[in-house]
Amino acid sequence: MNEMNNGFDPNLVIYTPDQTEAIEDHITEHFGDFPKVFRDNSPKDVKVDIAVIPPDDDRYFLTLVTMGLGAYRMRMPKELRGQQLDRAELVLCLPANWNFDPQDAHTMWPVELLNRIAHLPVRHRSWIGWGHSVDYSKPFTEDTDLSAVLLLEPFFGKESQTCKLPDGDRVSFYQVIPLYDIEMRYKIDHGTDALLDRFGGDIDPVLDLGRRPVVDSSTFELIDRVEDHSSKIEEKQLDISEINGANHIAMFLRWCIERDLIDDEFKDFFAEELAAIRRGELDIRRFIINSLSGELTKEILNDEGKAFASFYYDFYAAPDSPCYPEDVDRVALEYFGKEKYECEEFADEAYLFMPYGDEYYGRISTYISRNHRIFYGLD
Repeated sequence: MNEMNNGFDPNLVIYTPDQTEAIEDHITEHFGDFPKVFRDNSPKDVKVDIAVIPPDDDRYFLTLVTMGLGAYRMRMPKELRGQQLDRAELVLCLPANWNFDPQDAHTMWPVELLNRIAHLPVRHRSWIGWGHSVDYSKPFTEDTDLSAVLLLEPFFGKESQTCKLPDGDRVSFYQVIPLYDIEMRYKIDHGTDALLDRFGGDIDPVLDLGRRPVVDSSTFELIDRVEDHSSKIEEKQLDISEINGANHIAMFLRWCIERDLIDDEFKDFFAEELAAIRRGELDIRRFIINSLSGELTKEILNDEGKAFASFYYDFYAAPDSPCYPEDVDRVALEYFGKEKYECEEFADEAYLFMPYGDEYYGRISTYISRNHRIFYGLD
C-alpha cells in the first residue's frame, strides 16, 4: 500500500518515501538533475509534482517529468494485467530558453498539460500507455495550433523507460509529443505506426510551436506511393528493377480502369494515355511514375472507386478485414511457394519479385473482384 498524506485528502494516493526516492533517483540518472520542482499544493485524487530539468552539456533542451502519477495503479484491460504497465509517469521536452512565469498562462500551459494528462486515468478509471493519444479540441495556446498529444517511449535511451520500485513494481515513463488536429485524425484513421511513418523516423521530442504538420489534407487522398516500395529495392539491394515497386499499384489501377471506377475529369485529361493503356501500348507503371508522380490517390477515382479503395486498399486494416496489401502478399506466396517466398534472396519482400504481366494481373484481379463483391455484400 502507498502511504496517505495526512496533510491532504485521506483518499489521496502518493508514493511511499522509498518509492519517492527510487523515482527521484531514476529521474536524476536518466533525465538529469532537477533543482526546481513545481509542487502540486492542491492535489486531487493523486499528487503530481513536476521536476524541471534544465539543459546541460549533453542536452540542448529543458525537460519536465511528472512525479506522482505512478503512485496510482491504473485500471488495465484484462489482456494487459500482470504485465506491470499499471503505473506511469510523463516526460515533456521544451526549448532551452523556455521561461516559466506563474502569472503568464502562455508559459505555464505545458505544466497544466502534464497535470491534465496525469489525472485522466484516475478520474476516468482508465489507463494510458504507448501509442495513446488525447485530443483537447482547441490549441494549447494562441501561439500554436498544436491541440493533441501522443505518448511514446522516452527519447533518453532504453533504460529510461522503466523505473523499478523497491517492492519490485515498475513505473513506465512516456514521452509526450504534441500533435496537430490533422495529425491526430490521421493517427485515429491509420494507427500510431502509420503516423510515425509520416514523421519518417525523425521525431524531435522537443516542443516546436511552429513545426510543420507531417500530414496535410492531401495525405488523406493518398492510397499508395511507388517510392515507398521501390526504396526497399535499393535499401535491401534486391536484384530487380526499381520499377517493380509499382507492380501491385499498377494492377489495382488497371482493375479500376477496366471497371470504370475512374473520375470523369481524370478520364478526360488523360484520355489518350488511358486509351493506350487499354490497348496494351503503354506500361501503366510508367504512367503512374511519369504522369502521376508515382502516387495513387483517391482523386483519380470516382465516388464508388474511392469508397472501395477506402474499404480494401488499407495497409493498416484490422486483422481478418479485407486488405489489398495482404492479398498482394498472398498472391506472391501462392506463386512462389512457402520455401521460395521465405528465401534469403527475397529479404521478406517477395511481392516485389512477382513477374509483371497478364498472369500476375489475372491472379491479383481475382482477389480484387472477390473483395469488391464483399464490399457490396454479395459474397
